[in-house]
Amino acid sequence: MKKFILITIMALISAGAFQAMAAKPKTTTVTYTVNMHCQNCVNKITDNLSFLKGVEDFKISLKDKSVTIKFDPAKVSEKTFVERIEKLGYTATKQEPAGTAKGKGVKPAA
Repeated sequence: MKKFILITIMALISAGAFQAMAAKPKTTTVTYTVNMHCQNCVNKITDNLSFLKGVEDFKISLKDKSVTIKFDPAKVSEKTFVERIEKLGYTATKQEPAGTAKGKGVKPAA
């Protein structure tokens, strides 16, 4: 009987651990083109994004004038990023993911 109880408890613990792993938040990555022109611009944007809850990682490229943000959409929305960037005096235009084509009759490059 003790063995049965022990096996049942171990099975429940294993199932709980599996559920915790499966419940890992899904992340989304989005890239914006931002009209920044110097390292000070990069620093301002970095300071503003660094403390947002839900932002897991971000990369800013002054050369490409882009900001790529990896985030948990359950904790923060894309609208928040645009508002933060625009509040600093920049414009943020969302880039479509590579391979995405808009319009009828347009096919992605092979």
